Amino acid sequence: MTEQPELAYEGEGAGRSPRVDAKPTFIGKYSVLMKAEWAVLLAYRSETVIWMLGAFIQPMVSLAVWLSISGAQGEIAGYSAYDYVRYFIGVLLVERLTRSWDVWDVDRDIREGTYSAKLLRPFHPVHWSLCSNLVYKFFFASLLIPAWLILSIPFPVLRFPVEWIAGLAAIWAIAVSAAMTFVIGYEFGLLAFWSNRATAIYSLYEMTHLFLAGRIAPLSMFPDWIAVAAKWLPFYYTVGLPVDLLTGKMNGQTMLIGQNLAVQAAWLLIFMTVFRIMWRAGLKKYGAAGG
Repeated sequence: MTEQPELAYEGEGAGRSPRVDAKPTFIGKYSVLMKAEWAVLLAYRSETVIWMLGAFIQPMVSLAVWLSISGAQGEIAGYSAYDYVRYFIGVLLVERLTRSWDVWDVDRDIREGTYSAKLLRPFHPVHWSLCSNLVYKFFFASLLIPAWLILSIPFPVLRFPVEWIAGLAAIWAIAVSAAMTFVIGYEFGLLAFWSNRATAIYSLYEMTHLFLAGRIAPLSMFPDWIAVAAKWLPFYYTVGLPVDLLTGKMNGQTMLIGQNLAVQAAWLLIFMTVFRIMWRAGLKKYGAAGG
């Protein structure tokens, strides 16, 4: 027997009319969206795994290059061969747990007019992208983290020498980094309200991010002025900070950890504010036929 929805009555007296109170909650909406995105992921699981494995290439190539250099010259800028292995394993984990691809989806939807259908839904379009990100990150985490833990048993070099305070800070930094990366990517996608070259502009950002975020090498490998610039800008806080925390580079430096987490949180608030401004201004510019 099916369960009937609860009836609520409006007004008083004999003329009261029943109404069905079936408005879904915010959590209920998210639950439905997450289930839908999970079904999509499972439908294309082979493609997802291939995409994930392809993401290993850049950190592993960088690791091979720096290992060859350190093998010839020994320790460089405070990094030994073991430190390089831990660093780029950290980069790999952080990258997969924080990466976002929404710039291409949002740009395509706005240019082709299919964004109109998302605007008609009873939920902000950003929530659909956010649910997709959460599902894919959970999928990556469920594969990468157990594999890393298992491999760290026979291979001590894979173990991160991190203290518990820095470890908790690393978890928090990864979560904030994921939020930052998502908002930044979505904002670049929203540039399609004004330009049909949003992805090209994002590519310029990606090239800068590759160096200043510490993806291609630790920032200590670069001239001091570049490292300082990276820490004044948001790049370092998306990858470099979580990796430095994971690999124990900030062990025992509680004040420094707090300062960096505060700067990271400030950048997130700035990007969220910019998102609201871009969203309101972009909707006034948006016009599409079809979709």
